Amino acid sequence: MRIYVSGPVADVVTVRQVQDAVLAAGHELTLDWSADVSFAEDYASQVERSDRMASEALDAVVQADAVLVVASEHDGRGMFVELGAALVRARAGDLAHVVLVGEIRHESVFCLHPLVQRVPTVEAWFATLS
Repeated sequence: MRIYVSGPVADVVTVRQVQDAVLAAGHELTLDWSADVSFAEDYASQVERSDRMASEALDAVVQADAVLVVASEHDGRGMFVELGAALVRARAGDLAHVVLVGEIRHESVFCLHPLVQRVPTVEAWFATLS
């Protein structure tokens, strides 16, 4: 399965752990944005790079068979855009798996959308696939 893992840049360690679990389970990442998070500071001064990253992230959501959003104690902004894009695809019947991994700490009504599956861990989600 092709999977996109979204989450707050400030919690890149947890995002990488989820990505590692995805790969260890034999799945593929549509994008590993966590490899270089230096873009996370001062987006406006890096317009071309920010444009490229935003485009790549949305393309990765579109290419994914599943979108996992890492809930975290850290704030996120782009992850909510990615969640919205995943929900649009799911609502159209083009995406079967929109998954929020972890405890909701920064509540958004979209985290509670009926098309979002909420699980405590990525391993718990894997168990639902069997």
